[in-house]
Amino acid sequence: MAKKKRKKKKSINWSVRFLWIFFWITILLLFAYYFRLEIKSALSTFSTKIERLGEANRKPDIRYKNLELPLPLEDRAEQIIKHEGYTVSYNKNWRLPNWVAYELIRDELRGTVSRTDKFVVDPYVNGVSATNADYRRSGFDRGHMAPAADMTWSETAMKESFYFSNMCPQNPGLNRGAWKDLEESIRKWVKKDSAIAIVCGPLVDKRDTTIGQNEVKIPHAFFKVIVSPYVTTPRGIGFVFKNEKE
Repeated sequence: MAKKKRKKKKSINWSVRFLWIFFWITILLLFAYYFRLEIKSALSTFSTKIERLGEANRKPDIRYKNLELPLPLEDRAEQIIKHEGYTVSYNKNWRLPNWVAYELIRDELRGTVSRTDKFVVDPYVNGVSATNADYRRSGFDRGHMAPAADMTWSETAMKESFYFSNMCPQNPGLNRGAWKDLEESIRKWVKKDSAIAIVCGPLVDKRDTTIGQNEVKIPHAFFKVIVSPYVTTPRGIGFVFKNEKE
């Protein structure tokens, strides 16, 4: 009988040990699960902080939409017309643009559309416009503000570049000389910098005379502002040309 009692006691001891082992394994598993959740949460929080830190240190995107467009004018007549290749601020009193603005990108220089040389009235202009008759025998060229050579990427853009809203009376020496040279230089800069924003137009005052029946103002000078905003260090330059042979 004593021997049987000892066996029963031994069996009971193993049962207790098994229960204790099972208990501690369960506790360890619970702790492991708890700490796994805590670690996962901590990693998630850390990742979020890193992302926010990266956003805080990230340089702002300088590719602003319509970067080349000037602010609205309040001291003169202005009608904003957006064409495919450029935007014009048209002055119905001068029969000229106040300014013409556009962005030229490298891919657009690969265009193959031919020059049309068909000068026509801009159908979107409200009010009087210059015509071919105004320039005839005036001694002035129909000088492009946004050049046709920059619009070879689109037939529509090429056609619209010959609207009179994009023209000004220019001295032939300027139009075919320094003004043209600058246009060619800009295309070279675009190839290097990938994109350039341009705004240009006439400088007009009350003393300036007119040509033609529609009394188209003859600017005494022209301006052109060029900005290269997408390079590491953005840069720009401005020019003023007298409306005479350079």
